[in-house]
Amino acid sequence: MTSKTFRFREYGVNPDETAAPAYQAVCVTGEEADCGADSKDQPDEEALTRWMAEHTSSTGHNRFRRARWDYATVEPGAWQ
Repeated sequence: MTSKTFRFREYGVNPDETAAPAYQAVCVTGEEADCGADSKDQPDEEALTRWMAEHTSSTGHNRFRRARWDYATVEPGAWQ
């Protein structure tokens, strides 16, 4: 039988302050299937709100799944 040694190391996940976040929405309006219209990455919440308002205005759809995407780094050490 072969023995193996595993070395455990703690890693910290930290926000990457050098990268700007992105905002995204997907239209989930629909009874049998979601519309699926995708805002793609928007630079800020204001741009995302504008995209959702324009989509609602042109389609009548008013239900969205929203996300704020940010960046992180993983480094050896304790969690912050």
